[in-house]
Amino acid sequence: MNPILVTGASGFVGGNLLRDLARQKLEVVGTCHHAGSAEPNGMTRLDLRNASEVNKLFRQHKFSAVFHVAASGVSVDSENLTDLMEVNTLGTAVLGRAALLNGVERFVYVGSGFEYRPQAAPMAESTPLGAPNLYGASKAAGWMLLDSLCRLQGLPLVTFRPFSIYGPGERPSKLIPYVILQTLRREPVRLTLATQVRDYLFVDDLIEALRLGLASPHAIGQVYNIGAGPEEGMSVRALVKNILVLMGASVTLCWFDHANRNRSEPPFLVSDPTKAHLELGWRPRVHLPEGLGRTLEWYQARMPAEVPA
Repeated sequence: MNPILVTGASGFVGGNLLRDLARQKLEVVGTCHHAGSAEPNGMTRLDLRNASEVNKLFRQHKFSAVFHVAASGVSVDSENLTDLMEVNTLGTAVLGRAALLNGVERFVYVGSGFEYRPQAAPMAESTPLGAPNLYGASKAAGWMLLDSLCRLQGLPLVTFRPFSIYGPGERPSKLIPYVILQTLRREPVRLTLATQVRDYLFVDDLIEALRLGLASPHAIGQVYNIGAGPEEGMSVRALVKNILVLMGASVTLCWFDHANRNRSEPPFLVSDPTKAHLELGWRPRVHLPEGLGRTLEWYQARMPAEVPA
């Protein structure tokens, strides 16, 4: 079997996916985009905006499949309109076109629940697109180009839209690591009013879904929402209290309404993953108490030394 390409392999989801595929003894090429010249952990630097660079990589490796995980603006502090358009939209189309021209057998696109128009009910794949922020809009635009390549030219596209993914190794600026690290330091946890409702999925469960998308013969042309589902939906405030209870800390550490919301986020963003249950046979295995415990252990093992930002 020819190698598998994983873009964004230095990131949270991409890194977990890369390690999972390697454990299965599959040949994997992981790419990342860094301003510096160093290539971390032997990964290949790839600028998705450079079509000649992308095409050269495909000619060199003859990939059998692609997992497109790379994205700009995943963290609020890195959201830049130019990068969103060039990487998430145009770069995604460049990658899809290269995959099509080089005959890949499967192109798995990792989108986002932020692509959907906000609504007050769990979001199925039939929910209209209409992102609440520029990040989601750029991801949806990239998907629309891939979908056109699929419908019109035969790109073997499988799309996943994860919702709120968490776990060991996530960036410290993200919600769950931030709460854990601040609590370990016994420093104030500054949050918004934290009334937003989300469903939280452990990263290992997302990786399992992606593997199924690679193998399922009926997944091409399909979109799958991946999340814990409405039964697991809860407010950010409730999630934070769960973390504090797990850590034996007082809720007085939390300063609600003491943080600015730098990106527009919907008050309700919960997945309906029924389609993935029925068509892929996928269901979450790691429930929130276990997932939070495993995540906490990972960060505790790295304190007082800080984890990389």
